[in-house]
Amino acid sequence: MPTRAEILDTLAASQTQVLAFFQGLSPHDLGRPATASDIPGAAPWRAKDHLAHLVKNERNIQQLLRRALAGEPRDAFLRSQYPEGMPLPTILGDWDALTPEEQEQLERAVGQINQAYVNGRQDDSLEMLVAEFQAARQDTVDLLSQFTDEQLDAMVPTVVGEATASDILAGRAGHATEHMTAIEEGLRQSV
Repeated sequence: MPTRAEILDTLAASQTQVLAFFQGLSPHDLGRPATASDIPGAAPWRAKDHLAHLVKNERNIQQLLRRALAGEPRDAFLRSQYPEGMPLPTILGDWDALTPEEQEQLERAVGQINQAYVNGRQDDSLEMLVAEFQAARQDTVDLLSQFTDEQLDAMVPTVVGEATASDILAGRAGHATEHMTAIEEGLRQSV
């Protein structure tokens, strides 16, 4: 489990990497298709779409962690993470316990939410998305300060399994890296 100092260092390094990556792309590369959407038939995602997604994902993780800090009961906490209107699986919070159909249903529901968000941000400028990313990351750092060391080490239930709050916070960096890698590969392959 990463320490508070390690989380802060990870988040700061990730922010620097994300900003350098997206601000280093040409306007052409920011706006051309980079990766396929998770939703069949939807428009491919551009690099800018990935940055918008990173902002939204950071905000979603903040909501999740605020609920954990509030001590919400496990079942209510897990139910709140499933997309609205989606039938709940038989077992909550354990990806491996889901049937293949339930896994596919959850992936599709999350993909639709992500696609709808990205679709709504199509006209946002890079400058706007960068400012929103910086604000979201600062809010994550501020949220970290609200956790005691014991709360950082505590397990937090998620739709795919449990993780410590510290791993969830530090995981923002890995999530961003995954997206930047996918963008680089997609741009090289001209998706």
